[in-house]
Amino acid sequence: MACRLMVGRGGMKAKCNVASSNTKRSRSSVQAKAQAQAPCGVSTGFYSKDDGFVYCDDVRVKDVRQQVPESPFYLYSKNQLTENFQAYSDALSGIDSIIGYAIKANNNFLIMKHFREMGSGAVLVSGNELECARAAGYAPEKIVFNGNGKLYHELVYAVKEGVLINIDSEFDLENIRNAAREAGKAAKVLLRINPDVDPEVHPYVSTGIKSSKFGIRNERLQWFLDEVKKDGKALDLVGVHCHLGSTISKVNIFYDATVLMVDFI
Repeated sequence: MACRLMVGRGGMKAKCNVASSNTKRSRSSVQAKAQAQAPCGVSTGFYSKDDGFVYCDDVRVKDVRQQVPESPFYLYSKNQLTENFQAYSDALSGIDSIIGYAIKANNNFLIMKHFREMGSGAVLVSGNELECARAAGYAPEKIVFNGNGKLYHELVYAVKEGVLINIDSEFDLENIRNAAREAGKAAKVLLRINPDVDPEVHPYVSTGIKSSKFGIRNERLQWFLDEVKKDGKALDLVGVHCHLGSTISKVNIFYDATVLMVDFI
């Protein structure tokens, strides 16, 4: 799980990229999804029973195997995915928030549509993922285009679609500005601020400390604000954004980052 804080005109939003531990990126054209609702008292997801069979949402995996034309295949627990999403939804109840599914976690079309039908937004890092999200019916205002390696033609497409785009660096800013001019409309942008908050996770998945290669350092924030103000026709600043890291388990880390982000605003 990777959690983000985004503050915009309508107030602060918490964005959580949710990926079930039961999902894998699918490279196969043959995929199966268990959709039966597990009865009360029966485990959700993958589990075994006393009969010696492995089940997925109260469906025997063996029975699913007999319905698909070839193996190996990917099998996903719809109930587990639903419960994972609902846990975040319940935690954010009463808060103006968007739960953003990270398309890079698994771009299975059925899973994407299922999360969208539950009210999810989408977080993505490429033009192809944007195409997938739009095909699955995700609303542009609930899509965030991240990454420090966005390609120019992807940015033109993103601006035309009206999705939110994170400014990650000086280079990124210039590319987004030029893409907006080519698209003929202002890009809706967020400034990805590095709040210098230690998420207390493995260094490889820590993205919110000062030494991280991602985001805008605090001392450079004013320069970015000035640059955005210079070109209001190409850049429409709608909020700020931060990404702290993955596998964060302590709530106080999010609190500390939230206080800092509000101070920046």
